[in-house]
Amino acid sequence: MRSPMSRPARAIAAFTLIELMVVIAIIAILVGLLVPALVSGRRRALQTQCASNQRQLGVGMVMHVADRGTYPRIWVSSTRRWMDIVKPYVDDQLGVFMCPEDPEQIPLTWDPSIKLSFGMNTYNFAGKAYCFWYGVRLPKVRAASAKILLADCTPGHYYVGSGSSFQHPVQYVDYRHAGDSFNALFCDGHVARKTITTQFDWDVSMSSPPEEDPDEEE
Repeated sequence: MRSPMSRPARAIAAFTLIELMVVIAIIAILVGLLVPALVSGRRRALQTQCASNQRQLGVGMVMHVADRGTYPRIWVSSTRRWMDIVKPYVDDQLGVFMCPEDPEQIPLTWDPSIKLSFGMNTYNFAGKAYCFWYGVRLPKVRAASAKILLADCTPGHYYVGSGSSFQHPVQYVDYRHAGDSFNALFCDGHVARKTITTQFDWDVSMSSPPEEDPDEEE
């Protein structure tokens, strides 16, 4: 009678190969589960950093409003725009002008130290007094906590939105974050993640959202 200890080496090798294949299969399954979670976690971290940068710009904007009583003008001259106005208020922490998920991170031609990923709201729904292109005085901004001042913008731009008619998706907004979302800095200095917006979110002349027509069909 053959002892169990005397099993052929070939059988032992075959058993070891099966074990190896099982281990490899388990590792492949774990990798398949973990990689998407890691990618998602990394994107959330980048979006959080982007929001933090916008929040610091918001502090600079609020300081400018406290000094001048008005939000920075989007355009003053070919070498002086809103970012040049805000720059002294952020103590030259130039990284705050950039979103880490901006794929291009284009520097300004007249100030290469700034790589710009954000654009100010340039909609003109109710005239110059309510359009940031010309500078908006603080009392003119209604429902400041609901009004977008600045947002992620497409590479090469320094403003978002255009004209007096609202459209979605908003022109020049870069929906670069997870779930086709973007970060937005509001006129009161807070930052929020947005996906779909309405004119009310951008129109500083509006005190409240328009009432829905009860007779309008769904």
